[in-house]
Amino acid sequence: METYSRGERAFSFVNYLLLVILCVVMMYPFFYVFLYSISDSVAASGRTLTFFPVKPTLYNYKVVLTNSGIMNAFYISVARTVVGTLAHVIVTTMVAYALSKPYLVARKTLFVFFMIPMFFSGGLLPFYVVVVKLGLSNSFWVYILPALFTTFNMLLAKVFFDQIPKSLEESASIDGAGPGRIFFQIILPSSLPILATLSIFAGVAQWNSWFDALLFVTKQDLLPVQTLLYKIILESQASTVEQIMRMSQTDHQTTISSESIKMTTLMVSTLPILFIYPFMQRYFVKGMMLGAVKG
Repeated sequence: METYSRGERAFSFVNYLLLVILCVVMMYPFFYVFLYSISDSVAASGRTLTFFPVKPTLYNYKVVLTNSGIMNAFYISVARTVVGTLAHVIVTTMVAYALSKPYLVARKTLFVFFMIPMFFSGGLLPFYVVVVKLGLSNSFWVYILPALFTTFNMLLAKVFFDQIPKSLEESASIDGAGPGRIFFQIILPSSLPILATLSIFAGVAQWNSWFDALLFVTKQDLLPVQTLLYKIILESQASTVEQIMRMSQTDHQTTISSESIKMTTLMVSTLPILFIYPFMQRYFVKGMMLGAVKG
């Protein structure tokens, strides 16, 4: 049985204490938002919340979740996250798999072609002009097509594919399988860790994205929930907030404040990622570790 000296025990205690304090400091803002979202609007606005809600109620969530504008934005965010993540993973892994083959024609040239934009961006104005000229503004595809590929994720996938035994592909080729069948039926099923890693990266980026809609989308029914939340926070007197407040006053005796709308919408936009991430963390850690060991 391992024994520790008094100094080692003291050092471990201080480390754990500092980590607990850091965790509390990082988690408390989110906890405060949650407390405000389940507190009565009038009661919460008149005092400072600490560790308990004031007059607990789910009415704020009822109002937000029954508002057509917010729910439509939520569905847009879900759609762009699912479609964008799936498309990004497929395109990125296909490019990575091709570049993992030493016999690929102009392989080094393609590497340079992909690496240059990773370090030197063309800037916001050229990006805006290209997107507008392609006719993607005020279109759902403005969320999907510009995010189909990133060099960093491609490099992670390539490093992972380099570790897959070549015997798997050779045996499949002997049985008559072509490159496409080998990739989709053998390589991808064997690559769950890196697929989960890329899915988390792409999914979180899609779900949290708001600036692209602010630039290219003017139709209210195409705004994702993050952009709508940005407008609610930035413009307390926006039409969405006023509409929600009017609705709450007509069907319930309790009024709802703009601050409660902000806090509740923030919770609604944050909870899906918090629920999904723990289920994929096991694959995520494994995928990152494998790539790090190879690199």
